[in-house]
Amino acid sequence: MSVFRNVVVNFKTEDDCDNYIERYKPFMESLEGTGLQTFYICRLTPDSLLTFAMIDNEENAKKLIESAIEWRELNRFDIHDQMVLDGKIEKFCNFMN
Repeated sequence: MSVFRNVVVNFKTEDDCDNYIERYKPFMESLEGTGLQTFYICRLTPDSLLTFAMIDNEENAKKLIESAIEWRELNRFDIHDQMVLDGKIEKFCNFMN
């Protein structure tokens, strides 16, 4: 069963948020083949983001969050606060195909 992970990240400034997005995009693209099925980066406010990921199973979700934590620590982003929501996907509809 696929799982989802939502993360809301609040930065101190809009520039910090812009910097994070520019550096996060290539990092996420490097995760192809790790169980990541879909991934979205959404701007909530000028200085905050919502990321939404769908991952094939809980084991891979744990590995991916560990990779993301390591990446953030390595890059030393100035994050004001964050909130993580995750769980099992009960239903998925794709009306684009």
